Amino acid sequence: MAEFFGFILVPLGYVMRFAYSITNNYMLAILLFSLLMELLMVPLAIKQQKNQIKQAMLAPKVAAITKKYAGRTDQATKQKQQQEIMQMYQEEHFNPAGGCLPLIIQLPIIMMLYGVIRKPLTYISRLATEDITALSQHFGQKAVDEIGLVGQIRDNMSELVTKFPSLEGAIIPQTKVGPFDLSLTPAIQFDPFNWLMLIPVITFVVMIVTQKIMQRYNYQSPEAAEAQNKISTKIMMWTMPLLSVFIEFQMPAAIGVYWIFRSILQMVEKIIIAKIFPLPKFTEEDYKKAEKEAGKEIKQKSSGQFVRSLHHIDDEEYLERHKEELKELEEAKAEEDKKPGLLKKFGISKEAVKTETKTETEVTESSEAPAAIKNDEKTTYVNKKKKKK
Repeated sequence: MAEFFGFILVPLGYVMRFAYSITNNYMLAILLFSLLMELLMVPLAIKQQKNQIKQAMLAPKVAAITKKYAGRTDQATKQKQQQEIMQMYQEEHFNPAGGCLPLIIQLPIIMMLYGVIRKPLTYISRLATEDITALSQHFGQKAVDEIGLVGQIRDNMSELVTKFPSLEGAIIPQTKVGPFDLSLTPAIQFDPFNWLMLIPVITFVVMIVTQKIMQRYNYQSPEAAEAQNKISTKIMMWTMPLLSVFIEFQMPAAIGVYWIFRSILQMVEKIIIAKIFPLPKFTEEDYKKAEKEAGKEIKQKSSGQFVRSLHHIDDEEYLERHKEELKELEEAKAEEDKKPGLLKKFGISKEAVKTETKTETEVTESSEAPAAIKNDEKTTYVNKKKKKK
């Protein structure tokens, strides 16, 4: 990772070194470094917020489409509903996956920040990789843990300088905060009480609280809100904080401090951006208006001819959409014998009306019709109806 992202890790290392030169304390340097990096990622956070605003503004239209298919749970209906929603998104020039792009970009950045934090000897002390490996072997460590080495180097500096000349004049970070040494790994210990074990506990609480608060400022579609109420989603919400606690009992306490700072900074950033770019709020009237507009758009797109869809799921929609026209046709049919030629003003023959009425009766009264009739199944379906009669 260091080799692949070296062109980015090196400048980030200079930022970390600068943060330590100002604070002269590794914990405060982590705080300043996290703050500077979070400010650099503000444009990505703003882009994500604007994407959520756009999605929230389209919520009434999504609700109108969803309501049109309410009560239908067959797969064909769900697919048709999803197709209409995606078509509406395309017409509105909205990409529902656009909000994922900032997250995808942030992920490698966060990994690189984590890499800089856990390597103070590389990016603050500026020691060569060979010297760091040799120091790790000197203290009997199988794997190189740079934060863990810092404390041991400071305690044995006078002896190590003769064996490792590169340490002379090098900046060895101060990892102690009062009586606590953040280069040590938290352990569950009560006699004497190990105060460092509180850091994983604080991390767990902070992560849970920040997740809850940030959810209030994120747009959630009805589907997402419903999913959050499921047990599986709630388990996932608790899984990451619990996993963090487990990891922090395996690594130096400085890592836990970094996670605490980062969670708090992200929450504050989210609240500030949400206040500057608030999500739109809609009333019941807004949703009703969206339903009417959706109905008008459907009617405008109609060709004006009474062509029933071959999908059985469209029957109720068809009848609702053309109820006024169908009513006029029924009245015209009843008056045809009295006033010949009345149907001509509709451009429809007697045979067409009979066929339309017959098809409507067959489909609406049938309790054995399938959930969806594909175009290539029309002939088979009609023949089956004739045999039954």
